[in-house]
Amino acid sequence: MGSMSFHRMCGIATLAALGTLVAPHVEAPAQSPSITPPTAALRTAALWFGPLPTPSLFSPNVMERIQQLATDDHWPMPDEIKPWPIDEQGLPIIKTRQVDELWQTMRGGETSRHRLRDMFRGDLKRIISLNPNLDFASIEAGERVLVWQRDSDDISQSVALANRGRLTDAEPMPPGDNYVTLYPHRSFGTYYTVSEITRVMDAYKVRYPEADPVIIGDLSFRTGRRIQPHKSHQSGRDVDITFPRTNQPPNYRRFHPITRRTLDIEKSLWMLKSFIDGGQIEYIFVDRHFQYLLAKEAEKQGAPKEWIEKTFQYPHHKGTAALIRHARGHRDHFHIRFNCQETDRSCR
Repeated sequence: MGSMSFHRMCGIATLAALGTLVAPHVEAPAQSPSITPPTAALRTAALWFGPLPTPSLFSPNVMERIQQLATDDHWPMPDEIKPWPIDEQGLPIIKTRQVDELWQTMRGGETSRHRLRDMFRGDLKRIISLNPNLDFASIEAGERVLVWQRDSDDISQSVALANRGRLTDAEPMPPGDNYVTLYPHRSFGTYYTVSEITRVMDAYKVRYPEADPVIIGDLSFRTGRRIQPHKSHQSGRDVDITFPRTNQPPNYRRFHPITRRTLDIEKSLWMLKSFIDGGQIEYIFVDRHFQYLLAKEAEKQGAPKEWIEKTFQYPHHKGTAALIRHARGHRDHFHIRFNCQETDRSCR
């Protein structure tokens, strides 16, 4: 960079971006419209120039506005719902990873044809037709069976209520190297649900490449409807995910208890905030004891008080419109419900 320091160069670039905000005041002609400060330039300065240049280059109110823009961009209010972009045909524009086939590695107790039919809520004849070289009369544990194949360009639809609804044209969770799906036959959702989970999980891998995989539990059956032991998870908009841990889980066959010592607070807050920033969340269930830790971590990271109050129900027990709420049984995982979309039917 020669003799010019990095901060000095940032200062010059920022001054150029801000233009009239830091120039000497000149009275505009009476007929001229009032000049609106270039918010985009301020936002660029706040986001891209790293450590702010020497404060003496700016008036105090400009410095305050730059800092506020940086805070607003990093901590957008959690109640800001973002409509999913769709094309002229009403189909989603943004796409994440998808699979065209879903295979099931058979376990003991799952080898009968009728068990396969019940698990994947499908026509047994269709499953048999997908596996012409497999003898269904003698399936053994360890064999792979093709249980689902994409055959339609239709977008999945969440129908009616999450606790009394169904799912059409369901989308299965794709495999990932930073998460483990417990039950593939219970891991179907709407396109939007699966896309958001995949988006955050992929970003988590980039952010924390050395982190242990998390466990993804139930979404919904392929056709939705009642799924034990849940009251909800019936229409493809719900998912259970384990919190990131400070230690490796004993195994990846089920959820395991998490304590204050084994909860990785930084990673957990990052993951929850990433889901919230997507603007597709109706609410999240998190035990109030963990809410306390997460709220303190958010405060430590500089989250505005308003963001914390709108995000966490804690310290209240009920009666707030916070996005993250308490529910019993959520100490080993959190539960997300995603918003209804324009393509859903009678969803509420």
